[in-house]
Amino acid sequence: MSLQTETPPTTQSGTLQFAARHERGLWAFAIAALVADILLTAYGLEQGAVELNPVARWVIAEYYIVGMVALKLVGVGVALVGRRLVPDDFGALVPVALGMPWALAAGLNVLTIASL
Repeated sequence: MSLQTETPPTTQSGTLQFAARHERGLWAFAIAALVADILLTAYGLEQGAVELNPVARWVIAEYYIVGMVALKLVGVGVALVGRRLVPDDFGALVPVALGMPWALAAGLNVLTIASL
C-alpha cells in the first residue's frame, strides 16, 4: 500500500486574480490609452512633432486620423484573437499588454508636446 497525497489545485497569483476580477476595466484602460495616443499624436503632429515609427509615419502621411485609427484597430483585433487563444488563467493580461504601450506612448506624446 502506497500513500499518495492529493496535489492541491493550483491557484492564480495575486496579480492574476486581480486582473481576472478587473478584466473589463483593463479593456477600458486599453481603449482609453488607444484614444489618448491617437488624440495626442494628432495634436502633437499639428504642433510640429514628428512620428518616429516609420510604418505609422507612412500611414499617417497617407491616411492621417483614419490611418491611425486603422492601425490601432488592427492591434485591438490581434489582441481579441489572442485573448481567445490564451488560457483563461492569463487572458486578463491581454488588455494590459495592449494598453501599456499605448499609455506609455501617450505619456511620451505629452512630454513631446510640452517641449515644443
